[in-house]
Amino acid sequence: MTISRKAEYGLRAMVILAASPPEKPMQIQELSELGGIPAKFLEQILLVLRRGGLLRSKRGVGGGYQLGKAAREISIGEIVALVDGGLCALAAHAAADDQEFTGARGLRDALSEIDALVNARLNAVTLDDIVLRDSPDAMLAFGI
Repeated sequence: MTISRKAEYGLRAMVILAASPPEKPMQIQELSELGGIPAKFLEQILLVLRRGGLLRSKRGVGGGYQLGKAAREISIGEIVALVDGGLCALAAHAAADDQEFTGARGLRDALSEIDALVNARLNAVTLDDIVLRDSPDAMLAFGI
């Protein structure tokens, strides 16, 4: 399974926003530079994410984009589904082929199971989980 370049850029932008101070909106140009994302393409992606409720935007001086809800409440699956129009659909491709052959039903069933597992994982991993992976020392911190 692969995701589109558009979804990858959407994920990059959302992770950058999740890792930045929540009170500071980030402008498209800054997001573009930090994520290595073409600014014009990013504009389209951010619009989709804003319409989907995952981002808020503020106009004017000091404006920009912020997460629309807490990073722990936004999953990779939500982002990919909004940007790409859906998640993993291996079984749909197999079902679209009307060829019947020995094992066809078993193949479709196996691909459906794989879809369910992949999509469940995509929906379980949040932006917060991703940001925390970049700071392994934070996992070791504890008080005495």
